[in-house]
Amino acid sequence: MAYLERGVFLRFDPTVPPVPLMVDVSRSGREYPAEFRSMVPFTVLHDNVSMYVDELWGDAPELGATMLYAMFPSFWIDANRNELDIDADLIDGEWPVPLNPTVSKRGLGLLKSKSRYGEPVHERKLTVAEIMERLDKYHRPYYRELAQNIERMKQAYGFVYHLSCHCMSAVGAPTHPDAGQERADFCVGNINGTSSSDGFIEFVAETIRARGYSCTINTPYTGGELNARFGNPAEGIESIMVEINKKLFMDTKSFRKTDGFDRVKADVSAILKTVADDARARVSAGSRAA
Repeated sequence: MAYLERGVFLRFDPTVPPVPLMVDVSRSGREYPAEFRSMVPFTVLHDNVSMYVDELWGDAPELGATMLYAMFPSFWIDANRNELDIDADLIDGEWPVPLNPTVSKRGLGLLKSKSRYGEPVHERKLTVAEIMERLDKYHRPYYRELAQNIERMKQAYGFVYHLSCHCMSAVGAPTHPDAGQERADFCVGNINGTSSSDGFIEFVAETIRARGYSCTINTPYTGGELNARFGNPAEGIESIMVEINKKLFMDTKSFRKTDGFDRVKADVSAILKTVADDARARVSAGSRAA
């Protein structure tokens, strides 16, 4: 069964007996609001979308997991950024509380000021009211829905596996910490050991490697706000980021799937099944420990 909050998110519920596994796809949204404006070509903006990640992980409900998919693009507002991670130079007016710019210093915060390759993207500054509207209509409802589902699973089973799923460029872009460097097939991250246990992230990484892929841990990405907000391994919530290299399944110039897509999707489903089976085994064993 699917639950829709139009333009904001789609939640896909398990079609088989459920397990405490939450798959969160926050940056694959392609429903650009009518008022969206930018001074760079659409293809430059669209390169920031984690294309097809919702499809790659789309078997989640058939494996007992719940999947939440953000329908809005991350260039409208980024669901994987803290709501105070804003570049003050983007705001027309004064923000009501102190800001905490981190990733926004590179132009890639809650509201992108630059494209992946460094071009300025906004025609004008955004008013406080405009930004608040994006937070209230898009960002906060997504977090609210994710929080409710994770808490429901935690209460029912005592633990939750949370996968925050994305895709990444084959080579680090100029605005990223690994500019110019080639990347592995997969990267998993747990905010350098804080949003999941070492055991869980190693388990997922080894499951990926067993399918024949290279996989790094916390390099070049460690995870984002979604992992920081929800990950709490001491309380049984294991939250990791999973990035898949775009070169494996799509042409980044045309945004079309390549011949590799079907293989990657099959392998992602197999990886997800292993994680779901582990969760199911823990439930069967009556485990309520982290």
